[in-house]
Amino acid sequence: MHNPFPAAVISSTRNPVYAKQKLSPSHYRGLALPSVLLAFLFACSPIEIRADSLEDAARALARKVASDRKKDFGLSYTWENRASISSATSERMREAFEEELEHLHSHLVLASDADLSILITEGPSHINLIAEISNQGHELIGSVTFPKGQFTAAERTAMALRLDHQLLWQQPEMMFGLARSNDPTGKPDVMLVLGRENLSLYRWNREKWLPEDSAPLPHSKLPQRALRGEIHLQDHFFQFHLPGIECDGDAWQKLSFECEERTGIWRADFDPLLPFSLDPGRSFFAADPHYLGPKKFSLAGFFSAALSQYSQGDSQYQTTLAGADGHTYVYLSGNEKENIPESVERLPVEWGSDLISLSVNCREELLVVASGAHDDTSRDTLQGFDVDPRAVTPVTTITEFPGPILSLRNASESEAIAIAFNLTTGNYEAYRVTMACSE
Repeated sequence: MHNPFPAAVISSTRNPVYAKQKLSPSHYRGLALPSVLLAFLFACSPIEIRADSLEDAARALARKVASDRKKDFGLSYTWENRASISSATSERMREAFEEELEHLHSHLVLASDADLSILITEGPSHINLIAEISNQGHELIGSVTFPKGQFTAAERTAMALRLDHQLLWQQPEMMFGLARSNDPTGKPDVMLVLGRENLSLYRWNREKWLPEDSAPLPHSKLPQRALRGEIHLQDHFFQFHLPGIECDGDAWQKLSFECEERTGIWRADFDPLLPFSLDPGRSFFAADPHYLGPKKFSLAGFFSAALSQYSQGDSQYQTTLAGADGHTYVYLSGNEKENIPESVERLPVEWGSDLISLSVNCREELLVVASGAHDDTSRDTLQGFDVDPRAVTPVTTITEFPGPILSLRNASESEAIAIAFNLTTGNYEAYRVTMACSE
């Protein structure tokens, strides 16, 4: 049977009676990650200065810039606010920065394009003011941190984006994933639900989903613990994955599919040349131990990954990884032409192990959506972030779900499907997750 899906996409599930293992790498279209050397090496931390006000933070950074004038960054600078502070507050900080430079007899002028960049970014608990030289591989000059709790609500601005979730389907039986397609007019047409025991086909009729067919899954060799799966639908063709099994099928009239054993190998869209294995009894992904790539690299285990473009046009990419060790990392692909090496840095965040990336029409870059660090007895959360190796900036408020999120994967670049267990009703629920620009 013709396979319309060139690469497998990783998603996850887990039974809420077991210890929490949030497992879902996400689905990425049109972006490829170069060969990865992921040894989880840590870069040096930036210089941090504590300040008592935003203006003091700007003045402290100005003193650091003035002391490094031996570096060649010209006579101008750019100023960019990437944090949740108002434009008026940002301008007040910029004026304090420039006044301190003049006091130190170091004159710089604001410009739209300059080698010296001043960035206001945001972490989980601090505002970060960063000075870097962009013409030298983003060389850090210095940074100042400012606790969020020490500035007023008037100095903050509302989040520019919002995270929306819409209930699509609920059922008492466990489900790993859900996929939908629309007819040529854009109306709902076909829905496939991948459960623990069966694959079910539904069709849209008279404003509701009606069951049309169901078929048992090939369970003979599947592990019963830490079981996970995913399904993808394109027109009426579909493909689903279970550990060690890949199935291709057709839902034109009734369900029809053929399966083959895949010995635990899954192929992730962000690097279609690298096989990732999910072996029975293991709940995280890793590079297949028998794979020998051109660099013969090793890849540490991870639960999920979110890819987003990072600086310098199309020459570099960054991937945020939910590591199997419980920490979150960012991988930078590097740039051989400009002699910028690959690197991996640990992020100072406390997230769960479900990560995806989403696009939104008012932002150029892909944004990372992360689950919260909750267990199976708690309501789970999702929140959107702008991830930078130097800082993580929240761009949406926290969205709460009625229970733990069991699976999170991309249906497209701008849409994701989250599977959650409702702690109140005992149902499994599928949600459509999107990001939108706030008015």
